Amino acid sequence: MNTKLGSPNTSLAQASSERYRVDLLAELPAASARGLRAIGSRRRYRDGQFVQKRGDAADHALVLLSGRFRVVAFTVGGTERMTRWLEAGEITGISSVLGNAPVPVDLVADGDVEVLVLPRQPLLDFLERDAPACLAVARLLSLRVNGLLDTIFISSEDTLHARVWATLQVLAAENGQPLPGGRTLLRISQGDLSHVVGASRQRVNEELRKLQAGGSVRLGYRWIEVLG
Repeated sequence: MNTKLGSPNTSLAQASSERYRVDLLAELPAASARGLRAIGSRRRYRDGQFVQKRGDAADHALVLLSGRFRVVAFTVGGTERMTRWLEAGEITGISSVLGNAPVPVDLVADGDVEVLVLPRQPLLDFLERDAPACLAVARLLSLRVNGLLDTIFISSEDTLHARVWATLQVLAAENGQPLPGGRTLLRISQGDLSHVVGASRQRVNEELRKLQAGGSVRLGYRWIEVLG
C-alpha cells in the first residue's frame, strides 16, 4: 500500500479508494448470488448477542444480510479489543471453513441483525462448481490479508497519536459515511475507539482533542467526523 495511514496529512480519499470491505452478494453475478442464497438459511440475532465465539468449530460461514457485527477479541486479562465492524453483505467464517480451522475471533451483534447461514459442506460444494464465486471469495480473502497487515503496522506505530489517527483512517474507510467535501462521518464512541487502539479512554480522548485542534477531526457524542 502507498497510503501513509500514520500521517495526519493523509488524504482520506486515498484510504477510501483501498477499502477492504467486500459486499459478497452485490459483487457476485446474479446466478451465483441466487445459488449462494439457495444453500443457506436465515437467522436473526439480538443486540449484544454473541454470534460466534473464538474457538468454535468451523461448521458454517455467515453472510450478514442486515445490521452489523463487532469483531472482538479478549486479552488474557479479559480486556476487550475490537478490530472493526462487519457490515451488511460481508461474509465471516469463510477462512475457517476453507481451512478447517476454529473461528479466530468473537462476533457480537451490534444492533439487531439477520444473517444467511451457509453450512460447510454445501458451501464447499457450491464453490467447487461456481468459478465466479470462487474468484470473489479469493478477492475478499486477499483484501482481508491486506487489512490484517494494516492492523499490524498500525499497532507498531511509535506514538499513540499516530495509532489513533491511523486507526481512524482505516475505520472511516471501512465503516464511515462519506460526506460532502471529502469528509467522513464515523459513528463510534470514544470507548469503542479505545478498545480498537488498545489504550485507555482518557489517553485516546487526549489524542482526539489534539487532532481536533489541528483540524483533522470533529468530535461529537458517539461520532467522529474525519476531515481528511
